[in-house]
Amino acid sequence: MQELRKSGISEAQAAAIAQAVRSAVTTHAASRTDVAEFRAETKTDHAEALARIDAVEANAKADIAEVLARIDAARAEAKADNAALRADLYRVLWMQGMGIIGVTVALIKLLP
Repeated sequence: MQELRKSGISEAQAAAIAQAVRSAVTTHAASRTDVAEFRAETKTDHAEALARIDAVEANAKADIAEVLARIDAARAEAKADNAALRADLYRVLWMQGMGIIGVTVALIKLLP
């Protein structure tokens, strides 16, 4: 303040300059505190977002595993049904063949 007065600035002007400098320093310190708090909140929000993403990913993996298990079960069931159908078809074709052979033999014996 004394240096300001020595340079020819009035008391009121020196007080106003000193108040402006104090205000700027206080505002700067408050801004730095706000920035630090914002960074901390952002880091916390980021960590929470990553945790939510990991949870969603784990749930998706579990859902995919469940769907794959259902697909495998359905595929195994379809293979079993297909094998049973083939066995039934094979048996029916053999019975038809035996019937045709039986009728042929009967006709040969009946019709000399």
